Amino acid sequence: GIRDRLRSRGLGYVYKRQVTTTACNISDLIYRRGCFKEGFTMMKKILVPFDGSETALRALEFAAGIGKPFGSEIMVVNVIVPYDYTKVPPRKPKNAIEEAEMAAKEPDPTPLDIAKGILDKLGCTTASYRLIVDIDPAERILEYAKTAEADMIVLGNRGMGMLAELLMGSVSMKISQYAECPVVIVK
Repeated sequence: GIRDRLRSRGLGYVYKRQVTTTACNISDLIYRRGCFKEGFTMMKKILVPFDGSETALRALEFAAGIGKPFGSEIMVVNVIVPYDYTKVPPRKPKNAIEEAEMAAKEPDPTPLDIAKGILDKLGCTTASYRLIVDIDPAERILEYAKTAEADMIVLGNRGMGMLAELLMGSVSMKISQYAECPVVIVK
């Protein structure tokens, strides 16, 4: 069961505690429990679904904090829904001057650009980034976690897609129910 899988990854009794990002670092809990063994890599790959929301930012920082002591690879994945009507389309220019101003303006950074900047600031050297376009983010994240052999998934509890959540349910809830590896949901 889940206890055996967590113990085999060195987590021991940590699964019983609610871990908050502000008060506690999970790697400190693991060290204090004596679960860390010399030369033992507990989490080689940590998957972080990232959409640019506040909770996704906290989840990314949390994953970097967990992975740094173990030299884990942080795999950042951004799943975008092709027809997300909750996002406002860009406004069309009214005249040539406005068109020139809009062309000169730098485009907004993508969620993966934001994630790369954060991980660079945090000193995370082993990171990979992937963009996936699909209608069901939870299914693609679970599929990617399985094919990439992720040891853990760290994600925020609420993303940016309100319409998708309303129609399909919470992505974090689906991932926590169907993932084959431990899942940490950051608030």
